[in-house]
Amino acid sequence: MKKLIGIIMAFFVLFQSIVFATPFNSQNVFNLIKELSNEKYRGRLSGDIGNELACDLVAEKFKRANLIPIGDNKTYFQSFYAFVPFINGKASFKVYDGNKLIKEYVYGTDYKEVIYGLSIGGEVKGKIYSDDSKRGDIFIAIDRPFESNSTYDFDKGLLSKGIKAIIYISDNRMDFKSTYKFQNEYKEGLVKIVLDNKYFDEILKFQKKGYTFVIKSPLEFKKVKTKNVVAMKRALKKEGYPLIFTAHIDHVGFDAINRIYPGALDNASGVAFLVELANFFKDKYTSRDIIFVAFNAEEEGLLGSYYFVNHSPVPLENAECINFDMIGTKKDIPLTALKSVYSLNRSDSIDAFLNSHKLGRSYEDNSDHVPFNLKNISAVTFIHDDTDKIHTPYDTIENISVDKINEAFLVVDDFLKARKVFIEKSEIIENRYVVYMLTSIFLIVFVFIYSSVSKKEKTIS
Repeated sequence: MKKLIGIIMAFFVLFQSIVFATPFNSQNVFNLIKELSNEKYRGRLSGDIGNELACDLVAEKFKRANLIPIGDNKTYFQSFYAFVPFINGKASFKVYDGNKLIKEYVYGTDYKEVIYGLSIGGEVKGKIYSDDSKRGDIFIAIDRPFESNSTYDFDKGLLSKGIKAIIYISDNRMDFKSTYKFQNEYKEGLVKIVLDNKYFDEILKFQKKGYTFVIKSPLEFKKVKTKNVVAMKRALKKEGYPLIFTAHIDHVGFDAINRIYPGALDNASGVAFLVELANFFKDKYTSRDIIFVAFNAEEEGLLGSYYFVNHSPVPLENAECINFDMIGTKKDIPLTALKSVYSLNRSDSIDAFLNSHKLGRSYEDNSDHVPFNLKNISAVTFIHDDTDKIHTPYDTIENISVDKINEAFLVVDDFLKARKVFIEKSEIIENRYVVYMLTSIFLIVFVFIYSSVSKKEKTIS
């Protein structure tokens, strides 16, 4: 009897799933953003334990959405290596007259470490370099530091002069953090900090008095094993090329005073949107394979997406990709389509759809659409381009809007309808009235059989 009940209930669940497919729930997206930006994920820096926890969570979400793992050894993970700047330990910047402490600057307010160029961690004690005397261990640079070939060349020149550290004077925010780095290993380098330019005159005064400067940077440039989270929904009957939905799961981690950079908008939002999209597909039938990827090491230079495109576990030829990066800001900023500068004068299969929705267009190579474009795969990033708080400790769940998340989904839903991704239920079962009828019949049969069996059992007893 129990077996009979199980069979009937299984049929009931099947028919219910056909009629009542899972809707997209923007509140679920909000809740997952809140989770991924929690302190326990430590800012999701690639190679850090917090990032690993986030990857495990997304893999579990993909599994619950019935996606097929397409990663290494039939797992949800595709591993690769990356060089990532870590902060290990404390930072300090002090000025001495002999053994007497003249001033100690405040980390994260007055100064912070610099990761660009030939930057290394360590401690340097010495005088400010003077062009007149050609002496000193510490060089003052009046510019904004950034990662470029010219920065590396400049650093090599300083090293050849015996310089051991650089103080950059800048008006940069001291709570802004980036981990973008060229993927080149190096051993020799300079200890680097950036100091608020309001202290420039003070530093020059200390230099003239011959004071000693002590700079300590906690930077450690490490080669780590990290991973993309990769999965697929297989088409019921394949009638088109694959669609790829992506977002980057990593952020910039934490600083030397253990402030977490939550990365709610950038880019817990994109990953949470991706996960809910996978749930949306769960009970539906598709005419194309749908690939879902949460990339890692985007912040270090789109490393995960480059690796995926060049080592894809499934064919990508003629595919289309929509990447989600910063979805759902509370600010009145419209959804924008980012495309690569490499596609500036080139029309592709997504352009007509973008034009029909009058989405704003921007051409920038700063998100995970770029590696696809370089392989001539039509790709775009959907973004609410609010840069006010990203890469700071203030990119938190309080700045996320459920309504703006839903706004982004409506555009994606229209894209799916334009591509005729979903197989109509009428092709599986004639219509929902038939489903209702069959479900009712099964319930009637169930009641009849149950009653008959119960009577028979009573007669026997």
